[in-house]
Amino acid sequence: MIPRQFRLLPEHLYPSDEWSIVERNYSDTWMGNAETIFSLANGFLGVRGTFEEGRPTIEAGTFCNGFHETWQIVHAEEAYGFARTGQTMVNVPDATVIKLYVDDEPLYLPTARLTSYERRLDFKTGVLQRE
Repeated sequence: MIPRQFRLLPEHLYPSDEWSIVERNYSDTWMGNAETIFSLANGFLGVRGTFEEGRPTIEAGTFCNGFHETWQIVHAEEAYGFARTGQTMVNVPDATVIKLYVDDEPLYLPTARLTSYERRLDFKTGVLQRE
């Protein structure tokens, strides 16, 4: 198994807030972490916190409860507690992507000149906003 590195999020990108997770600047370096942090789900449907424009992204994902692959697990010998069935979550089609154009050019965050940027997941209201 590949060991994972644990890194604290930088305070200048993700300032502390009591009831929200806030991202104040766009960063390619922390995109995968942000996709996980800004994920939304209600127990039936879940989406990773990717950008609405659909790119850039590390790993987009839309998941539906109960939609998964299963397979039989065969062991060399049987013992109590050995799993008999394996399951893997499967992506469903992503209906969250929209195409944004500015002056007839598609918006692409890594090359866009942003004057301000903020993404906020408010835990009191359950709302994800991006400005």
